[in-house]
Amino acid sequence: MHVGIVGAGISGLYTALLLRREGHQVTIFEAADRIGGRIYTFRFSPQAKGEDIYFEAGAMRVPRSSLHTKVFDLIRYLNTHSSVEDRIDLIPYILDHDSNCSFFQNEKGSLQEARWAKKADLPEKYWDKTPQELLGSIVLPWLTLLRKDFDSGFQKLLKYDEFSFRAYLRLVAEWPHEVIEFVELFCSQTNQYDLSFTEIIMQNLDFDTKHWVTVKHGMSRVTQSAAQLVGLKNIRLNSRVDRIGYLGNGQIELSATGLHRTFSGTYDAVVIATPPNAVHSIVDRPKWSFMKEQSIRGAHYEPLYKIGLHFRTRFWERTSIKPCFGGQSTTDLRIRWIVYPSNDLGSNGSGVLLLYSWMSDASKWAGLTREQRIQNCLHDLSLYYADDPDVDVYEQYIEASDMLWAADSAGGDAMFLPGQFSRFYEVAKKREGNILFAGEHLSKHHTWVSFGLPYLDLDDIS
Repeated sequence: MHVGIVGAGISGLYTALLLRREGHQVTIFEAADRIGGRIYTFRFSPQAKGEDIYFEAGAMRVPRSSLHTKVFDLIRYLNTHSSVEDRIDLIPYILDHDSNCSFFQNEKGSLQEARWAKKADLPEKYWDKTPQELLGSIVLPWLTLLRKDFDSGFQKLLKYDEFSFRAYLRLVAEWPHEVIEFVELFCSQTNQYDLSFTEIIMQNLDFDTKHWVTVKHGMSRVTQSAAQLVGLKNIRLNSRVDRIGYLGNGQIELSATGLHRTFSGTYDAVVIATPPNAVHSIVDRPKWSFMKEQSIRGAHYEPLYKIGLHFRTRFWERTSIKPCFGGQSTTDLRIRWIVYPSNDLGSNGSGVLLLYSWMSDASKWAGLTREQRIQNCLHDLSLYYADDPDVDVYEQYIEASDMLWAADSAGGDAMFLPGQFSRFYEVAKKREGNILFAGEHLSKHHTWVSFGLPYLDLDDIS
């Protein structure tokens, strides 16, 4: 059997690996000039011999959780069947470090300090609570329910799916607006609580994990290793699929436009392993049921913005004021989150800080030029380090690379609005004849590599 696969991200590559293992022929079509989709390790020019300077413009960490065993199984499989050069080694990812700070209204301090509530002028009854304690009072009972019996807990969760998380906090928990805004600022990103109650609880379930890992030398090693095993000859880069059609004999015709040519082929089945935004942009494709089309048109994706700033030294580890070895700091500045690298901790030479925002915080960067984005980021970072006279971010700065995921066909990450789990979850993953669908947006756990590993049954293809 010959299967055409649309998309060379982790979903498409994983599908191809499974099919190749069973002896089937595959051809992957990828619109971009690289493999990996939203797994994208960007490398800077090394400043010294032996340096490997990079940041994760896409996926950057994996929880050591039973919910995410699939990605560890994949890595074991790749290491067993790939060459030594393609071996994937895992290193600890530090989600939180004791020296990580919050920066709020020009003051710096620990996120765990209760003084922030008073500074935000919240009602006095909230002054003795940290933002995390307030959030935990809402989400922890639901996490306990999901861990006890996930299927039963999820059905109970869906009873509130028509609520945004903000509406739940306001109408059920009866929080004042300013308390909701306060917790959202410190624990999330702007307007994230307008997502569905279900979405926010599921996100907290995945983050409620003690141990984390990342890939030594970058997450792209996973997709590169998978691509080698699939066979590079079976992957067509710079090939945007512009037509998919059913043939009378049960086969599927697919055509793609490349840099200098158009390719057409006939397949026994096609797996669409791209986000809905990319499906929506296919020029000529079948029209399916009303709700299927609505799931493609309406499944909500949030913009993500990441910028890696390459500096002459890892000054954040050497500062005399709360040196950070991994973890992240939250701010009310435009940059929102500062993510400290977990790789090469304590090493000499240059290093990269990652500034990370999503939701409304990410969309605000889109209207600026690249030069303006870099200047604004350096400005905000200099404010954050203004209390340390030994740190001059402008003098330390070498170069930058950034990624506006909303400008990419992937469009960011799936983050459902109120009611979208109830409306779209089942219909979005439903096969349409010999056309099947794969991707993290079809799971109950959005945005994670583990749940981008396809939710489809290969017996359905066979």
